[in-house]
Amino acid sequence: MSAFLAAASLFFASCKVPPSPPPTENGSVIPISYAIFSWKEVNDFKRISEYFTNRENTGFNCVLRTDPETREGLYLVLGIEVSEKIPDDSTATLRYFRPDKVGEQTATFRLPEFKSSVPGEILFGLTGNAWPKELKKRRPSAWQLSVYASDGTLLVYRQSYLWEREREK
Repeated sequence: MSAFLAAASLFFASCKVPPSPPPTENGSVIPISYAIFSWKEVNDFKRISEYFTNRENTGFNCVLRTDPETREGLYLVLGIEVSEKIPDDSTATLRYFRPDKVGEQTATFRLPEFKSSVPGEILFGLTGNAWPKELKKRRPSAWQLSVYASDGTLLVYRQSYLWEREREK
């Protein structure tokens, strides 16, 4: 029995959580679990605490919008790994193609410091005129997101499969 326990403890000691992966081939240094677009309604952001404080409570998430006064819109949702940190005053640029317009559209966001102590999300909202309600069921035909720290370090880079093809048109 003691041999079994010794072998089991050696096995579990070798199962350490690996450190964050090295920079990816595109140069970003923060690993992202997922990047998906999702239409959000006003009530998707309401929590009970807001009724008492009159302030939006985003929990462990960071919510940014092209029109800060408008919650309803199309959001690019990024899943951030535990313990990853995006420094204060980082800048995100979301470039995308709308189905009803010709040419590339750009949205720029200034990020507050964001440290995920639990798995969290950053929501980049195309709200107001950036993505009108008539396009609720549509998604960008192609998109690209870059997040840079204030010192110019590329933190996150993601793009859709069709990004380069759409830009070549």
